[in-house]
Amino acid sequence: MAQVRIRKRGKTYSFVFEVGKIDGKRRTVERGGYKTRDAAYEAGIATYTDWRHGKFGITSENVALHTLIESWLQKVCAANVKPQTVAHYETMYRCHIRESLGDIPVKEITPAIIDNWMRNMTAEGLSRSTLDNVFVVLRESLNYAVYPGEIINENPCLYIKVPKNAPTGLVKRVIIPMEQMDELLEKYPVGHPIRIPILLLYHTGMRVGEVCGLSWDDIDFDGHTINVRKQVRYISKKGYYFSDLKTESSARSIIIDDILVDELKKWRSIQAQNSLQRGGSYICVYRGPNDQMIEMSNALAQMRAPMPKVPMICTKESGALLRSDNIRKYISRNGLNSHSFRHTHATMLIEANAPAKGVAARLGHKSTRITEDLYTHATKKMQTDTASIFEKLIESHA
Repeated sequence: MAQVRIRKRGKTYSFVFEVGKIDGKRRTVERGGYKTRDAAYEAGIATYTDWRHGKFGITSENVALHTLIESWLQKVCAANVKPQTVAHYETMYRCHIRESLGDIPVKEITPAIIDNWMRNMTAEGLSRSTLDNVFVVLRESLNYAVYPGEIINENPCLYIKVPKNAPTGLVKRVIIPMEQMDELLEKYPVGHPIRIPILLLYHTGMRVGEVCGLSWDDIDFDGHTINVRKQVRYISKKGYYFSDLKTESSARSIIIDDILVDELKKWRSIQAQNSLQRGGSYICVYRGPNDQMIEMSNALAQMRAPMPKVPMICTKESGALLRSDNIRKYISRNGLNSHSFRHTHATMLIEANAPAKGVAARLGHKSTRITEDLYTHATKKMQTDTASIFEKLIESHA
């Protein structure tokens, strides 16, 4: 039997055990909230036994949907998909399934109930992509209730589709004028923690999670290059982790301009000053025991075990990691979202006749079609340039 480990988290205990490796990475099952060490250990042994026999750990045939989905997330998803995918599924479940369907017994869920639930979400204005993602969680968890759970004989989702009238493209991407960018930089001067993330988004077109994941060893100042190798993701109930990038093509090197290089050097100097001024209270970022978990502690705190320090770029004045939700809040206060910076960066390059292949590589896209479909549109400049080309062709034949 695999070793069931117990650890204390605050005032309660948790158990954890390994369920194998996926793509070379360890996968574990962990649950917490137990009042005593013995209670956590007994629950861990029972859960491990259920996992080995392909069971949910659910004994009642009248199991509620929320129990089914939570077990499916912990036992099936945790062992077979990436942590960020599990976190995404958990968010979809918590926000859109738990309250409306969670207390219904699995055996009582009918196609009519699911169809009505889906139409209600559509009426609330949820986008097609969100509805698709939520439906995946419900459908796959109910598939598992069919087999190996043997709770129901047939999946009621088989007869349901996302309504065709569900809206698409609700996240509005806008082109950020240079004048507005100047206003942002004036609002957040040198030394303000949000200035560097905004500059990185605007000058590189990086995703916000990639920006949060940058450390100083990713920057080659002599070569004017940023090496994108990791990102920071939030995993529900567990915290923030260093994560693999979105796709293989997301791993890339980005050539950066002198303005950004100069700003990065200034910020690195300011970070060093903040560290000296705060001394032992300055917060440092570490790689946790599994090499992916992010731990933060001030320099005077006694760490449970030696952990490598990670010199992160995007930090608060205290040294604490500046997370993606922090950055998004600042950006939203100015009527923008992180997509707008990426959209602006790509469109500006396309308007300047940069090769589509080069733009795609800069953004971390596998193909130029993705770049052109997502981040370019018929701007006024494009239309004017096209009209000028046509006019010159006509004049040449006059």
